Amino acid sequence: MRGHIRRRGKDSWQIVMYLGKSEDGRKLYRSQTVHGSRQDAERVLAELLVKAHRGELGRAPRGLTVAGLLDAWLEAHRRAWRPGTLSLRRTAASAWKKLIGHVEAEKLGPADVEIALAEIGERYAPGTARIFFAALRQALKWGRKRKLIYQDPTEGVPAPREEGKERLPWSEEEVRRFLEYLEACGERKAYKALFRLLLATGMRLGEAQALRWQDVDFRAGTVHVRRTYSHAGRCFHEPKTKHSRRKVAVDPETMLWLREVKKEQAEERLKAGGEWADREGLVFTSRKGGVLKQETVWHVFRRLCRGAGVRTIRVHDLRHTHASLLLRQNVHPKVVQERLGHSSVKVTLDLYSHLLPDAQEPAVRAVERVLDRRIDRRLTGGTGKPGEKGN
Repeated sequence: MRGHIRRRGKDSWQIVMYLGKSEDGRKLYRSQTVHGSRQDAERVLAELLVKAHRGELGRAPRGLTVAGLLDAWLEAHRRAWRPGTLSLRRTAASAWKKLIGHVEAEKLGPADVEIALAEIGERYAPGTARIFFAALRQALKWGRKRKLIYQDPTEGVPAPREEGKERLPWSEEEVRRFLEYLEACGERKAYKALFRLLLATGMRLGEAQALRWQDVDFRAGTVHVRRTYSHAGRCFHEPKTKHSRRKVAVDPETMLWLREVKKEQAEERLKAGGEWADREGLVFTSRKGGVLKQETVWHVFRRLCRGAGVRTIRVHDLRHTHASLLLRQNVHPKVVQERLGHSSVKVTLDLYSHLLPDAQEPAVRAVERVLDRRIDRRLTGGTGKPGEKGN
């Protein structure tokens, strides 16, 4: 069951749906004209898909498969979701279709879901399996609300347990060695400053890729995170939460590195001439003004790690390294939360408390001092001398 939309005129759209074949082999279509915006047309198409799957469009009813339900769910939300979200859910839907796409949605049972989920768990990492399961559950709940199905077979099926992701940030010594190598090597200043900025601020890579010169305040020594870059959708968009929009203080040395990037970029822009691609005023660009590709950033970072003689961690682990350095220096978790853009201090502590194996020692020593004073007072009778009672 599928359909498409085509423009017929100003604020006029035609929906054409393929309904399958009749008993004599003829192809069956249904068309409808919608006046309004494209979003209005997409809403009507989603409604028609639901009716078609119910057999309400003049065609003999056929059992709706899981694949058909997933397709209708994706089509209904195609414009509402961000490109990255849509891409991820399409990937999830594709994985489920390979395993249970042929099953009639109404006949899908919890056992079918559990068997397929076990297969998903063998093919993908625990975190990915959880995301895929959540997508299936959302699709089935959507179908149930629209009476495409009358039960949700994921009810009672436990979500995959996500194993704790081991975060192994660099030590202070590794940070020192990496920065020393970074300063001395001949890599482009854009990459050198990018990695230093990630270490110095805990910014996400997507946030740094979306950073514009208007977001950098050299006088105040701050950068303002206002948006992020979606690798899946290849576009800029607003951060997901209000806490992700933040102003982050930056050390003077890192700001100097950013000034050097600005000089390098001006030279590269002049050399590129009309081929310069950037129209956003981005801080970090390719030699011809394009957005830095994630794969290239990873490749350069791994090369720099090898050159510096430090462990090759993920680029995202620079964010974890920033957090761990602050927490080990007894910076208040609230400050760390604000710098990272977490929604709450609890999120920060849940993620990084394991990086502080000795965090309880000061508390134990403080309690010990209090208890020792109380014991001492009892033994001395409050006078400080054993055996004497206080007045």
